[in-house]
Amino acid sequence: MDEKHFLRMYSKALAEALRTKEEEEAAEREELKQQKNSRNIKSSSTAADDLNVQSAYRELCHDDPIVTGGDRVCRQLAEVLVPKYKTTATRSTKSDNNNLAKLALSSPLVEGVLQAVARAGSKATSSTKQANKKTEDTSQNNEDSKSPPNDESMIGSSSITSSEGYAQLAFAIFLEGPYRCIQQDNLDVISQFLGSFQPPEKTNSAAAHEGLSAEEKSRLVEEATSKIVDGIETMSMEEDKAKAAKNNRDDDASSSSSEFFLHNKNNNVAKEDDNNSMEEIWAEDSDPDDYEYESSYNPYNIAGNNDGDGYDDDMDGDYFNPTQLSNPDPINQTWEGARKSIHHLLSSFSYGNMALNLLSSRTCWTALGMSESLGDLAFTLLLANTNGSSDTSSLLWREKQRMEEDVDDDITTLWDRPLFALRDRAMDNNHGHDALSTYLQLLCAFLSHSEEDIMSILSSPSNDTNNANDLPPLTAVGLSSFATLCTSKEMTCSSSAKLCGTSIESVCPRDEVSDAIFNSIDTLGHIIECVRPKKSVFGGGSTGKASNDNSTTESWVRTAVCIIPMLEYLINIQARFDFQTVFEGGGSRRTTLSDSDAKALLDSGLFRELLSLYTCTQDESDASNVVRLQLLRTIFALSVQAPEILGRYAIRVPDLVKEVHASIFMDENLVDGILWTALGSSLLESKLEAPKPRLKLRTNAKLNLPPVDTSSLAERCNSGFEQLCKSCNSALTSYKEIVEKEDQSEADENEAREHKETLGSIVKFSNYLSNCTHGIKIWLDSLNNKEDSPQKAKTAIADLRSTLARLPSYAGDETGVKGADHKKDDDNDNSSTDEHSEIRQKATSLRQRRKDFRQVVSLVRSSVKVIALALESQKGAGLSLKTPMSSYNASSKTD
Repeated sequence: MDEKHFLRMYSKALAEALRTKEEEEAAEREELKQQKNSRNIKSSSTAADDLNVQSAYRELCHDDPIVTGGDRVCRQLAEVLVPKYKTTATRSTKSDNNNLAKLALSSPLVEGVLQAVARAGSKATSSTKQANKKTEDTSQNNEDSKSPPNDESMIGSSSITSSEGYAQLAFAIFLEGPYRCIQQDNLDVISQFLGSFQPPEKTNSAAAHEGLSAEEKSRLVEEATSKIVDGIETMSMEEDKAKAAKNNRDDDASSSSSEFFLHNKNNNVAKEDDNNSMEEIWAEDSDPDDYEYESSYNPYNIAGNNDGDGYDDDMDGDYFNPTQLSNPDPINQTWEGARKSIHHLLSSFSYGNMALNLLSSRTCWTALGMSESLGDLAFTLLLANTNGSSDTSSLLWREKQRMEEDVDDDITTLWDRPLFALRDRAMDNNHGHDALSTYLQLLCAFLSHSEEDIMSILSSPSNDTNNANDLPPLTAVGLSSFATLCTSKEMTCSSSAKLCGTSIESVCPRDEVSDAIFNSIDTLGHIIECVRPKKSVFGGGSTGKASNDNSTTESWVRTAVCIIPMLEYLINIQARFDFQTVFEGGGSRRTTLSDSDAKALLDSGLFRELLSLYTCTQDESDASNVVRLQLLRTIFALSVQAPEILGRYAIRVPDLVKEVHASIFMDENLVDGILWTALGSSLLESKLEAPKPRLKLRTNAKLNLPPVDTSSLAERCNSGFEQLCKSCNSALTSYKEIVEKEDQSEADENEAREHKETLGSIVKFSNYLSNCTHGIKIWLDSLNNKEDSPQKAKTAIADLRSTLARLPSYAGDETGVKGADHKKDDDNDNSSTDEHSEIRQKATSLRQRRKDFRQVVSLVRSSVKVIALALESQKGAGLSLKTPMSSYNASSKTD
């Protein structure tokens, strides 16, 4: 019994084991089958992608090309064209595209891509204009909103491939490919990328035919004419033969007794003739490569090419075979030929020509790292252009002494192409300024990379060459690019104060630019120290007069012109332009200079170097005085933003105080003198006592300036303000008399221009009170430091307001001469016509003068009201420095 039970259990277990084994083997076979099928599908998919890529290559080689494969095929073609990195790629690529056949550039492909992106850019521009026009029409008529949207593609009737695919392909050919070649600097890799591409010859056809004689020209014309005539005759003979054969067939068919077969035969022949005729009709508007005519005419007649120039016979009529066109040209296998080809590709690259504004941020620009490629290439080319290279086996070979006309193979001179493209993308608000961070990092790299060069200039002996103070090219490019960015409309408009999107990568343009400037303040201090003349602020010797060194003067002037806009961007005040604000609309979190920012400027040495630059250029010529005055006003704006930190530091610089507190300075620059004396009085003089300044300051002995006035700073400030009001009173009265004159002379026009400049001073002073944070407080402190100064200031501004009240408004003035614009039919007197014309001209001139006068008076009236409100805002004695006036906004109470 036990034995039977054992055998039964053993048989059961054995059967289960065998069944499990069979199931495992079946599952294994099924898995192997699925893997085999997936490999087959993958290989078939790769083969299909390969065919699509080659088809797109062929389509782009034709005139006015249109890729029918879509954006995906354009991306795949771009990936197979661009060389891969030697090391592990930093950007993720699909493994499927790595198995595609390797292709290279060719001249037809490059020209076709240029045509495609040009068409895409023009279509996008026209679509934008139509959309804007439609929006305007919709706002005027609500019925237009019911019209269906325009679904037409940017490239015409075909909506298969969008403009984004063409732009991405153009970026790969004209920038990414050359960038990879420059990075690897391997001739084999370069020749495999360039393929059979050759830049077009720079020859002028007219100049090329100048050397031909008259007989040769006539012979060429006759040969061309005879070829055309022979072709036409051949085509006509072929057509006659075809018609004769058709007629013979019709005659033979009419004698046949089989009408059924005759009917079918005639129908078939008719259909073929109709199809052939339609094909020839459509072929008239297509490329000759796409259709083969019935005649013997062949646009690529290889047999008739006796010179051997043209396509090879082994191509068998496939003139745009990607494999054949991708074969490296022998010229591209030399360094000279490779440099010329890469130079041509980069010279054709720009943000507008490549239609890069059509690339989206996430799917293309950011995902493919286009900003990084542009930044790296710009830095590499500019650095190579600065240092030069004697290695002839390199793309970046460049002799330091090159002829101006021999630049067709100097790739380093094209550093501005990627830099400007990156700048345009950084300022493109339509894409959320997605390249702004990379662009700012590149500019900071330009400045910081040259610090070693700057320090070497600072440590060089004073008797070096005259160009010792010139900045390195990297630094000069970084400064000029920063200045352009800070003054651009895209970085100062109201939208620049807001985030450009809702994603985590969104940036606020104003904050990004301000942070980049603050991160570079140490380098800016070293740059100013490099370019300024070596003169001590606290007395001492000099390394030589700056006026005798033109290169030194030009260097510090160029540097100051670039740094001033950067500082104005930090404080939101354009002191050089009548204290106007930099930003439009509302501000961001950083529209003024905080105490911590002011402390950082002082600790970095930048503010000290600004003061040194101004005081060390006092002997400069009149040509640089304009920049020097702008620099002084920028220093004052910085001092007013943080009076306890920067202001107290500035008024303790002896050479500066000696100049700005002098009477001659106030006579030449009235408003600037008032502001500097007000700042000094507010910080140095005690309230209501106003003692005379008794500072014993050690100054430069070479300065030839008048002695310090014995009056207090408060007295000089109030005297200057009274002079300002009186000059404006006189200017208003004289300006009104000039406007009312009938006959205007050149002297009257010059006098009117001078009166406008005088009245602009009161507007400038009002802007200072309105736009500077501590402006009202500092001026009121200086008035209260002299007992009767507030009352005198109120009296002066009251007199000016009364003068404004007496002026005519000229509102609705339509001065004209009755009947001057009309002429009777029987009036043929020329003298009368001239008289009427002269009267109309005088009337028009008078109306224009009164209009200008009305606008000027309106500005002056608003400015006077701001000043009057500032005087009325004080309560008793002078305001304490610990009581900020930022809450009082005088500009909001203007007319």
